[in-house]
Amino acid sequence: MNHLTTPEKVKKVRSVAATLNDDKVLGFIIEAEQLYVKNRLGDALFIDLLDYVNATDKTGFPAEYSTLLAGGIYTGNSCGNTGKRQFMGLEAALNYYTYAKLVEHNDFNVTRFGGAMMKKDDYSNHSELKEKLAEKNSALVQGDIYIEECLEFLKANKENIPLFTRAGNAENRLEFEVLKFN
Repeated sequence: MNHLTTPEKVKKVRSVAATLNDDKVLGFIIEAEQLYVKNRLGDALFIDLLDYVNATDKTGFPAEYSTLLAGGIYTGNSCGNTGKRQFMGLEAALNYYTYAKLVEHNDFNVTRFGGAMMKKDDYSNHSELKEKLAEKNSALVQGDIYIEECLEFLKANKENIPLFTRAGNAENRLEFEVLKFN
């Protein structure tokens, strides 16, 4: 089964070692697709996009799928203003989500003796937890921005992409707390 992106594309997001095991990256691609992308698009559209990626003959699919995946320019409406809009595409969003999973879990491996952190050597040190969290959150926010742009593209092209039937009802990472002063 193919996925909406590849380990090679994920490794180009930010500074990711080219020697990183592709199978490990693929595991995080699967997690990111299931956790961050599928619930925003809906099952039917997600499965159809996977079929599109796997297809050698793409004539039976909406032409907009190519733009949705790779990004581009389209005419859309935002805040009552109709005009040209540019977006990065679903692959870019998925790449950032996958990168966030990599940052979160990359230096931890399960062995037959239990969980183990990669050992420090004379040339490298582990990132501090707050650095990892900041990098992970930065990548998640970038992925959220890109997927919101994809949802705007889908809304603007809903007559050409009938499988998109929802507005992506996923929780936002932003939290607000209202303080009341007397």
